[in-house]
Amino acid sequence: MAPPEKQHCDTLDLIRALAAGAVCLSHLRNLMFVDYKSSVGLGLAGKAFYFVSNYGHTAVIVFFLLSGYFVGGSVLRQVGTGTWSWQRYLTERLSRLWVVLVPALLLTLFWDRLGIHLAGGPFYLGTEGTFDQQINVASHLSPATLACNLVFLQTLACGTYGSNGPLWSLANEFWYYLWFPACVVFLGRRRGVGGYAIAAFALGTMIAFPSLQSGFGLWLLGVLLAVLEKRSPARMKRRALPWLTLVSGMVFVAALVCTRLFLLDNDWIVGVPCFVFLRCVLLENVRLRLPVLSRAAILFSRFSYSLYLTHFPFILFVAAVGFRQRIPFDAKGVLVLTGMLIACYVYAFVVYLLFERNTRRVQQRMWRLQSGHTAPDTTAAHVRQRGTIT
Repeated sequence: MAPPEKQHCDTLDLIRALAAGAVCLSHLRNLMFVDYKSSVGLGLAGKAFYFVSNYGHTAVIVFFLLSGYFVGGSVLRQVGTGTWSWQRYLTERLSRLWVVLVPALLLTLFWDRLGIHLAGGPFYLGTEGTFDQQINVASHLSPATLACNLVFLQTLACGTYGSNGPLWSLANEFWYYLWFPACVVFLGRRRGVGGYAIAAFALGTMIAFPSLQSGFGLWLLGVLLAVLEKRSPARMKRRALPWLTLVSGMVFVAALVCTRLFLLDNDWIVGVPCFVFLRCVLLENVRLRLPVLSRAAILFSRFSYSLYLTHFPFILFVAAVGFRQRIPFDAKGVLVLTGMLIACYVYAFVVYLLFERNTRRVQQRMWRLQSGHTAPDTTAAHVRQRGTIT
């Protein structure tokens, strides 16, 4: 018996797409434009740009909550219906991760080697002064670092591969994917020596990797969203404005503003209001009323994983080879920003068409290799998991 299907929520697609865009915009600002303190003669628009373009890390927090809701919620549903297994789960998760990660690592190698050959200099030595790139990229392009990133040990046993700093959060996601079902196995009634062995290994890594535990707490908030949704289903018919969503959304935005104004560096300050906001979105069944906005949200959400994994080495290459130094945010800077955003999205969409779009096909082939049969019907689960980084 397959897990029951959930109605697709295009509002969550929009949130995911905006979060991925915030990460890309943050890296564009930090890699290509001079710091705010070094800017001269900024108008109101320029100051607003610097204020809103530095929420890349905050966007990852949103990803963690969405990931807990979709992936963790899917685990709970499958366990509840007796369809969950480590083999199926790991096949789905690893194929979903690697189908984009492998080409993204190879593209990182391509852009970094080409950039070092053509330009080199401060951008690739980590001495340009940008906060997002402070390493000697050449020293992070070894086969050992590549292998380490393939098994999701970046920031734990090695650095992120090449210049691709955003890979740090992928390690977090992978281990959270293991930790949560491991807890379910030990706390539930599931049996089997192999299953318990995998769970024991996963829980052992939880002790070995304490730096990931705070983020796991945020991820579990996402799981709590799924639990609360099951206990209090969405209001399917809504005649009035979604007041709870509007008020919680304003509180969430206020938390975002406060973190910038007062330089607050605690992920929970944003994570808790985001949790409340997402809970209200789900409770009030908020959907995008404009069909064109809904279609755009679904489209951009669909390739946001490809955007997340591929944009950074590409931006660094253009900055180092095309500009040689960071530039001021003036009229020319606006044109550069617009052009680079378009280029990043087109580039990521091509990667999506070549690789990420084929995830389902890869999963089917992996199932054939494992059992000689076609893959179980995971289409609904695959659609639901669009809300995560991966």
